[in-house]
Amino acid sequence: MLCPKCGASNDAEATSCTACGNVLPPPEGDVQKARRKTDGPIDISEYYKAAIGPKNQEYYLRQFARFDANGKASASWHWPALFVTFYWMLYRKMWLYALIYLFFPYVFLGLTGATVGLANGTANILIDAAYLLYIACILLLVPMYANALYYKHCKKQIAATKASTTDVQRQLGELAGKGGTSSIVLLFLLFLVLVALLGIVAAVAIPAYQDYTTRARVAQAYELGRSAADSVTSYYSSYKDLPGDLDEAGFSATLPPSVSKITMDSQYGTLTITMNGAVVGGKSLSLDPALDEDKKLYWSCTSAEIQERYLPQECRQSN
Repeated sequence: MLCPKCGASNDAEATSCTACGNVLPPPEGDVQKARRKTDGPIDISEYYKAAIGPKNQEYYLRQFARFDANGKASASWHWPALFVTFYWMLYRKMWLYALIYLFFPYVFLGLTGATVGLANGTANILIDAAYLLYIACILLLVPMYANALYYKHCKKQIAATKASTTDVQRQLGELAGKGGTSSIVLLFLLFLVLVALLGIVAAVAIPAYQDYTTRARVAQAYELGRSAADSVTSYYSSYKDLPGDLDEAGFSATLPPSVSKITMDSQYGTLTITMNGAVVGGKSLSLDPALDEDKKLYWSCTSAEIQERYLPQECRQSN
């Protein structure tokens, strides 16, 4: 026996559906089944109910009854199709319509761009007209004819099901399984929320991590500069003169990955540490020597190229 709610197959003696738990109707005897097959089609509303499902069934039945009475689908306003068009189509398992709606803006803009490119002197008019047409389609036509689209969608499902079998019970079961609503919308929304959250986290975390690593590289370069300055200070204390270069000062160190080179101005004694890496690559720190009242060297750290937020406290202008 097929479940009229989800379309799952169950044993003939089963009282509830093994897939969804829905209470199954009592089994029909052979005479009843034969009568159901030969008595002709049941009321169309039963097919509509199976195709629509329990959610908002009364609303759609009223719309479909009006369309049947008029002999055709006509305009009727549908608010969900205005505010959440794509999700409403997914919710109602209108996969093809949802796909068309998803790609419609790209196709429309592509055609508009090609038309404007071929136009001579009327580009602005064409752009304005295309924009108004697009707004009319998205904000007016779709919600006005959403019920009509769903009506035709259900009618097509009913026709296909009737063509596949003459057993009414099987027809209703197949319609219940193929129609109704889909939980894919909830999954899709959860996916979008997850993507948005990941985007927010990335937008905050990546710059923060980049700032942290940049400050760490600059601090490492400053420590290297301080080590070189100590060597120059020691040399000056011994000879009362600046060395010609860092080798003469006795400074020797393996450059870390954050530093491309360190040089010394033999005339003024200024140490220049040039950086490697992103953000500060090619930029430099300077350690400038000066004499205090006791004729001893002291050093000041500056940088005209590296942003202050990346500099150690000793190198910031506020100090």
